[in-house]
Amino acid sequence: MNSTFSAFTLLAQYDRWRRLGDGLRGSGSRSDLSDLLPFFIVLGLVCAGIAVAVQIYKRRDFSKPCDDPQKLLRQLCAVHHLNYSSQRLLVRMATALELPHPAVLFVTPSAFSASELPAQLSKEAEQIRQLGKQLF
Repeated sequence: MNSTFSAFTLLAQYDRWRRLGDGLRGSGSRSDLSDLLPFFIVLGLVCAGIAVAVQIYKRRDFSKPCDDPQKLLRQLCAVHHLNYSSQRLLVRMATALELPHPAVLFVTPSAFSASELPAQLSKEAEQIRQLGKQLF
């Protein structure tokens, strides 16, 4: 009988227990989209970083065939162990000699002779001669 009385007492207090958490529901702060703005900024920066990394990887990936003339020049310079300044010099030579593309210089040994050089490349004549020796 004692257990029946305690059960009845607990059920009588059920209404007080139900109201116990009523004050907690409204106490939480409301959030809106402006709270997520830093998250979206970081997410955008991460996505942009991944896109740049993929483009750099594609630019340096010589394993897949393609028809990009600039990639051909970079690949030829990499095979011949030419640095970036030599690559720029080849581009300037091709422009001065009015060649369709700088990669043509890799099959034109006569372009590296001192007599074939245009006047605007006379300052780099020694560097061009060394580059010709390295290629041929």
